[in-house]
Amino acid sequence: MTEPPTQDDAAQPVARIAVIGCGWWSQGWHLPHLAANTPSVEIAAIVDPTPNPVSTLASSPLLSLEELSKKYSCPFYNSIADLLADPEVGPTLDGAIVATSHASHYEVGMALLREGIHRRKMAEGIEKEEEGIKKRQRHVHVLHRNLSILMEKPMTTSVNEAKRLWEMSAVNYPEGAFIINHTASYRPQTQVARRIIASNQIGEIRHISASMNGPLMWLFDDPKNEAWVLKSSSMSGNGYAYGQLAHVLAWIYNVLGAGATKEGIANPTKVYCTMTHAPNTGADVSLAAVISCSDGITFSLDGTALLPGSQYADPPIGKQIRVDIFGTNGSLMYSGDDKKPETGRLELRTTAHDGKSEFPCAREDGVDDGFYFEDGDPMGTGPGSMKAFLDACLTSSSKFARSLMNHTMKADGENDLHVVNDSLVGLRTVQIIDAMYRSSMSGMPEVIVN
Repeated sequence: MTEPPTQDDAAQPVARIAVIGCGWWSQGWHLPHLAANTPSVEIAAIVDPTPNPVSTLASSPLLSLEELSKKYSCPFYNSIADLLADPEVGPTLDGAIVATSHASHYEVGMALLREGIHRRKMAEGIEKEEEGIKKRQRHVHVLHRNLSILMEKPMTTSVNEAKRLWEMSAVNYPEGAFIINHTASYRPQTQVARRIIASNQIGEIRHISASMNGPLMWLFDDPKNEAWVLKSSSMSGNGYAYGQLAHVLAWIYNVLGAGATKEGIANPTKVYCTMTHAPNTGADVSLAAVISCSDGITFSLDGTALLPGSQYADPPIGKQIRVDIFGTNGSLMYSGDDKKPETGRLELRTTAHDGKSEFPCAREDGVDDGFYFEDGDPMGTGPGSMKAFLDACLTSSSKFARSLMNHTMKADGENDLHVVNDSLVGLRTVQIIDAMYRSSMSGMPEVIVN
């Protein structure tokens, strides 16, 4: 059985993390990032349905589950059910990374959220028992070990599944962080942009224009890359929209301030989209869309995989990204080559300063004034999304350890720390991409599924 925490444990919290899905991305990024965060992070378990994961994108054979288990000194399981059912491991997890196939995100995410709800209900049962015995004069809550989630993008490939995950994480189990691995959304430059929008410096948002072009025909026109080009039963389509444009959509809705429980700005209602497709796979590789919004914002989005070259070549060819947001009192623009930070910077123009260019990141301590979008660096301790996830896990682990050590409980009126929840951003992304695929097939504007 797991030993009770000591004073040292409480002073030096350790986040116990499970990695669910042990393919190319987990082996090349998630697991090394977690290992680099020791001793504050422990890889508690790895999960994959196949004992020998394979990937068409890996430059060398992937390690088997047994080899990964030995490398990271942790047990392995073949299903999320087996993991959570293990009394030595399941109840002791502080967080889980979901890096399975897109179509399985819903099943895995729901199992984790239900585990969090189960823990809370167990704590509530203890709480009622304590109150019955001691007849406390003021109500108290027994702390439980929160379970946070870092989920790969897209959140799901089904609007109904995305909506259910949003409801479960934002309403039914808001205690745990629910973070989608849109790394661009966690860049410091993105947070500067978000504060500008939130402080109304450009006024009421009226128009958004965005584009993302990448050197990715090698990925989307190769039939071997099944996860990137084939549709599952829940998908309206698959290709560049889900594989790449999900990043720029998530960035936009993050900057606009989409939280977990409010609609926010640019609530989409209808989409018209045209697409072209790869000759060998049928995956979408070019698209142009117009998105109608309930608040009257005009929104255009386009992108293609036809940029020549490869991001893995020497020298690498980067993606060309542009986002322009226009309001009644100004505009905010961000564009560049994501392999060359010197090619762009966050630019602000306002009527208050006669439309002159300002560069707000240059005024921020600790923020590089350049173009930084996706963070795919396999070295180091991970991107901002990983750091936010681990911060949530460590905070929960520390609070839970202190409560066990000191036998303390949280009284009504005590404030909880802010919990990051990206689920509405994930839902908006899936809603728009789903409507884009339906519109491309019908040749007509398609209503957003709510």
